[in-house]
Amino acid sequence: MKKWIKIAMYSVLGILIIGSITFFVWSQFTYKPTEEALSLVDQKDKENLVFGQKEAEIGIIFYQGAKVEVESYSYLGKGLENNGYFVVMPKLPFNLAILGTNVAGDIIETYPKIQKWYVVGHSLGGSMISRYAFHHEKKVEGIIFLASYPADDFSTKSIPMLSIYGEVDGVATVDEIKNRGNFMSKNTTMHMIKGGNHANFGMYGKQKGDNDSLITSKAQQDETVKVIAEWLQK
Repeated sequence: MKKWIKIAMYSVLGILIIGSITFFVWSQFTYKPTEEALSLVDQKDKENLVFGQKEAEIGIIFYQGAKVEVESYSYLGKGLENNGYFVVMPKLPFNLAILGTNVAGDIIETYPKIQKWYVVGHSLGGSMISRYAFHHEKKVEGIIFLASYPADDFSTKSIPMLSIYGEVDGVATVDEIKNRGNFMSKNTTMHMIKGGNHANFGMYGKQKGDNDSLITSKAQQDETVKVIAEWLQK
């Protein structure tokens, strides 16, 4: 009997080891930033990318899409900085927001001079950062989704939300975004970028499963920044 218990234990251990190795290898195949995106990274605070002044009134915490290296969003960060916002883009574990849901809390504590915090996420990053907001609503003024939707049901809440999505997105399709609308709060604004797709919210090239965009990544992100800035000023 003991022999079979040992065999079972070793079998489980072997499966766990193989699974861990498989996950690690899978996680290393990431979407990397373009050279232009890398050239825009000029401030780092520990493991975070930061844009703007730490004394700004409004701070924005941004979570990356799954397996997308965070530097890919530097153009977006620069655009928000140019509008007067302080932006923090943490490097999440294995480039997966699901493994760093509560990192936002550490960021808020790190920059106490910021008066108001908003959270933003692309794709999986949006779902996970909204989960943080769901459980820490008093610390967050609003949530912005880029090709994303909530992981929790906000339908009975009034926290401000902004959902920006692409017309030809092949990963988070228009139908999928709309079908998840019943999870959004009572105070939600929706904005569709005509000709926009999934990957163009960053600068990392094509993404598996996505459709070709009808506009450039810069055009999509410029519109994104404009919509965010106008929404924040309301």
